[in-house]
Amino acid sequence: MRRILFLFTLLLLVISMKAQNQQEWRDSVSELSAMIERYPRNVSLRLRKAAFNIELEQWQYALDEYSNVLDLEPQNLTALYYRGFVNQHLGRYGFARKDYEEVLKVEPFNTHALMGLVLTNLADKHITQAFDDANRLVEQIPDNAEVLAIRAEVEMQLKMLDAAVMDIEKAIKIEDIKVQQKYPTSMDDNITSYQLTAFGLYMQQGNMNKAHQALEYLVKNGLPKAYLTDYYNQLSKKK
Repeated sequence: MRRILFLFTLLLLVISMKAQNQQEWRDSVSELSAMIERYPRNVSLRLRKAAFNIELEQWQYALDEYSNVLDLEPQNLTALYYRGFVNQHLGRYGFARKDYEEVLKVEPFNTHALMGLVLTNLADKHITQAFDDANRLVEQIPDNAEVLAIRAEVEMQLKMLDAAVMDIEKAIKIEDIKVQQKYPTSMDDNITSYQLTAFGLYMQQGNMNKAHQALEYLVKNGLPKAYLTDYYNQLSKKK
């Protein structure tokens, strides 16, 4: 099966863009636009410009550029995937779904396209399909915290609270181990998000002790308590 390496393309683009401010990004877009006028069939230039358009939140320009690439190369999976991402951001869920599905036709085990499909179906209230695809994702990468958290979100929509709790607790454990190995004195945004998801699930289950523990975990690990005022207020109203 052909290996698609478009994520490495993104990684290189992101590394390049980190060092630039927005004005520099705009300058880069202008320069790339001028180069594209000279070399209109250069796919690499168009992909670079579209990536800057996304960074600048110029979603329609990015959409148009990825479509231009696909006019030149209909099977370009980089353009298909990111056009799906842009369509998803713009709320064009039907178009996003089609783009992700086109990627999966060529690369059936592409977890990033499948993840995009799950999130698109979740946003578009196609919950049953989102659940089926989330299960496929977990089968492919069972120890991925982000994937487990996504399935937990789908399970919440289906009122499968016990299953959602199991998934989000596993996601927290996996992410916590990863963070402790790299940055033993810090906590990343993912753990914060996962703990707050767990808090909401515990509240729905009526498990006030665990809900309180989720908040205390965040405070203990450096999140200012003031940030969690609304959550503590929810907790106090239930007691």
